[in-house]
Amino acid sequence: MQSLTTALENLLRHLSQEIPATPGIRVIDIPFPLKDAFDALSWLASQQVYPQFYWQQRNGDEEAAVLGAITRF
Repeated sequence: MQSLTTALENLLRHLSQEIPATPGIRVIDIPFPLKDAFDALSWLASQQVYPQFYWQQRNGDEEAAVLGAITRF
């Protein structure tokens, strides 16, 4: 669970910085290793936040489960 705590601290640090007034998309990427077995697709399916995205590398070495939106139009 330490890796998740560290990732959340990094995310909060990024979000506390001043955001430039210039228009554009801001991407904040906070990767973290999972030390325990974790089923990202099942976790994503159980979330109530949208949009949701899931990606897995063909050889199975990497996967990503992403959700949420800051602004909707």
